[in-house]
Amino acid sequence: MKLYHLDFGRSFSGKVFIVLFSSWLPLSLVAQEQKGVLQMAEEAYSRQEYGTAAALYERLAKQKSKKVKPEQLMKLAQCYREIGLFDQAGTWYARITAMPECPPHAWFAFGEILRNRERYEEAKQQYARFTTDKADSLQLKELALRSCDSAIIWKQRAAVITLQPVKELNSEHSEIITGVVKDGLLLISNGYRKMQMNGVAERHPAEDKRTLQPYYKPYIFKQYSVGDSNVLLEELFPQLLGSYRFHIGPVCMNRAGDTLYVTINEQDKILPESKKGPVAGVRRLNIYQAVKQDGKWSTPVLLANVNKEGYSSSYPVLAEQGSVMYFVSDRSEGQGQADIWYSEKQADGTWGAPVNCGPVLNTVAAEAFPTINEDGVLYFSSKGHPGMGGYDIFRAIGSRAQWQVPVNMKVPFNTGSDDIGLILKRNGYEGFLSSNRTGGSGSDDIYAFKDAHYFERVSPPLPAETPTKQSTSDGAGDSKDSTNHRTGNGIDKTTAKRKLTPEEEKDKAELEKLQFYYKFNSTELLTESRRILDYVAAVMQRHPDWKLLVVSYTDSRGSDNYNKDLSTMRCYSVINYLDDKGISPTRIYYRNMTKNAIVNGCLDGVPCDEKQHQENRRSELKVLY
Repeated sequence: MKLYHLDFGRSFSGKVFIVLFSSWLPLSLVAQEQKGVLQMAEEAYSRQEYGTAAALYERLAKQKSKKVKPEQLMKLAQCYREIGLFDQAGTWYARITAMPECPPHAWFAFGEILRNRERYEEAKQQYARFTTDKADSLQLKELALRSCDSAIIWKQRAAVITLQPVKELNSEHSEIITGVVKDGLLLISNGYRKMQMNGVAERHPAEDKRTLQPYYKPYIFKQYSVGDSNVLLEELFPQLLGSYRFHIGPVCMNRAGDTLYVTINEQDKILPESKKGPVAGVRRLNIYQAVKQDGKWSTPVLLANVNKEGYSSSYPVLAEQGSVMYFVSDRSEGQGQADIWYSEKQADGTWGAPVNCGPVLNTVAAEAFPTINEDGVLYFSSKGHPGMGGYDIFRAIGSRAQWQVPVNMKVPFNTGSDDIGLILKRNGYEGFLSSNRTGGSGSDDIYAFKDAHYFERVSPPLPAETPTKQSTSDGAGDSKDSTNHRTGNGIDKTTAKRKLTPEEEKDKAELEKLQFYYKFNSTELLTESRRILDYVAAVMQRHPDWKLLVVSYTDSRGSDNYNKDLSTMRCYSVINYLDDKGISPTRIYYRNMTKNAIVNGCLDGVPCDEKQHQENRRSELKVLY
């Protein structure tokens, strides 16, 4: 799987079934039978029509049997890699590597396929046989060998959380999560085009000739709850983006929701067919911008200064309150096949000249799929850092061109397959990613997870006296009886105490006497609790310099570990609800008390009724100013 129409990366592809018997050929090819199968195969390959080329090379291999040349079989295997059929590719690489005239790069390619299949010891044997005098290739060989050793160790460790496929979203083709907005999840897919959506269904959607699959479109899933049958899936901005052909998306938006950035394939024909036969042409990707004014979207236009003629620019994501844009490009000034770049927003609202994020983040291989979940942290996928195979997801602390060494997210986030686009909801404990790992419904599937201690696991805690860096996203981290900002660090010590006005004293006292409750064994707020939080939001809007400490408790039933998770997630329920009411998560901290403050004597072994237990399942507030 490779990013569509980018030479460096990955063309999104669903499951493609190539008929292997020799009688199959498209009608257009039957009419050209006099050209010869090899010529047609070579022409299709030059046009990057990998599905058609694979069928032709298969036919050639059957006709010529042992006389077929290794370079033709290499192209056949590469077709299957481009399409995403790794098992078929592996079958042909195994045959090629058994030939006396095996080309050297076949060993490395076969090793990559075996690593995709998590057959690491076998992969190491193939990598070891690969020889070259190219420095970059030798670097990739050493990386691959080290990665196999690391992956063997990582696989042996028990995963602390489980990823579940989002069955409501996954089709037999490809779905890729790309972002979170207030209304739901953003994704791109080529599996929904025949569905009745926005009043329209495409009976015969146009196909990408590279993969013989439909083109991608962006969608929004307006139902966060995993497992809820009430699914509301819509095509995103069909009136604005529906007129574009080829691949559309992903889309990202600013926090105000009045500016969007979208990746779109070039629309006009790049290189025409010559009289002597087809020539290779690449339909590159560009980033477009559209602005909403007076409730109406402007026509998307090429983003000035960011795109570069002759190269692809794609997958934009905004950081630092929208002042920095990260994106992916294969332009020649980079570190390798594809790099992550950034552009800074200028005082006049335009975007500055792109700058490479540097050699700590980028490698000689491909980096792609950047996402932002916390301030000062970038998530991305790479083939050039030590990984388990294919694209692995990494987390890097820093900004712009200054980064700490990226950290592999390991199992269960990564596998030998392509794992991309880790996204967190604003509540900080629900996340999503996309992967073509085995066992899915199609090619790329969307997976979901919940982890009350996510940030605690991925980010080493700072000393308790260290002030936090406020985040536009969410964090988590909780040890018993400890206070945390949502990034998992200690409480912000920088807020200076001041004398409150009589009105402020009254509001503070009102907030701090409030209590709100939950259902048994649940993080769901009661109806009355939601009414109370509406009042809390109104008070916090009157005092924009105030912050809140949410202190949550459980009843005495359940294990300590379970109650710890439940108490933390109840804090998140409050934070998430207030966020939806316009109170930024950067203003909210939490303290997880579990069952350490029982108010009515209902401890383990003490007979109490449900009403008495509910008195302990509560959250309280403390004002910080």
